[in-house]
Amino acid sequence: MKNKRSLIDIIDNHITSGKAKLPVMNQNSVQVQKEISKSDPDLERIIRLVQKDVSLVSEVLKIANSPFYKGLEEVKTVQDALVRLGMTEVTNIVLLTSQKSTFRSKDPAIQALMRQLWIHSVGCAVGAQWLARHAQYPNLNEAFLAGLLHNVGAFLLLYVMDQIKAKNAAFPKELMNEVILKMHAQYGHLLLKTWNLPEPYLSIAREHHEPEFDEGNLLLVIIRMADKICQHLKVGFSDGIDVDPYSSDEAAALDLNDVSLAQLEIKVEDSLRLA
Repeated sequence: MKNKRSLIDIIDNHITSGKAKLPVMNQNSVQVQKEISKSDPDLERIIRLVQKDVSLVSEVLKIANSPFYKGLEEVKTVQDALVRLGMTEVTNIVLLTSQKSTFRSKDPAIQALMRQLWIHSVGCAVGAQWLARHAQYPNLNEAFLAGLLHNVGAFLLLYVMDQIKAKNAAFPKELMNEVILKMHAQYGHLLLKTWNLPEPYLSIAREHHEPEFDEGNLLLVIIRMADKICQHLKVGFSDGIDVDPYSSDEAAALDLNDVSLAQLEIKVEDSLRLA
């Protein structure tokens, strides 16, 4: 407990004192998200935004040709990807690609945890979008991004631990896990606020594990349900608690029966191909 408290204090001080170098959200993905959210999005502008980043183009094409999306013909251009997949799916790919590149570490232990968190985040994003369709939520991309970012505080903590670790002895994996579980919600809220994201994303980062929640907040309920499915399936990073999503309050709020939950599980398991 003493070691955990010491590391928590060190991280708190590192962030609140301004010593920590906080990650910056990829601005191309922000602009693409803003454009796709418009009532009449500009297809050409989306293409130009993606094409501004050569590495982003490469990853978009790579994912578009992955088993999750692959069709009969190879996708060779951003335009091809948009024609085949549509703007919603291409925006998802852009968000996946840009967010994944934000958090990397040369430390094997930290990178392994980031990898597990990434798998969980992708599962939640895909699951959230499926749930948004089921619940007739009006903005599928918003649900996808909220699922992708709900655990961003955990990435931030690892990002900061990576900076601290350069000057200190290695942290045991169990200690890093405990710190993530204890602190990721508050620091997810902080990072998304720093990134100037809208309030719905901030509140989801802060409240997705709270025992009591507002069932009238449909997006929050969707993310909580997607997170529970991922925990149940042991998709990526897990808090070690056995979750029964089938009897959860979130399932009842979303009117999910056993058949629809089984379909959701299949969709989330398929998402591992994207991670």
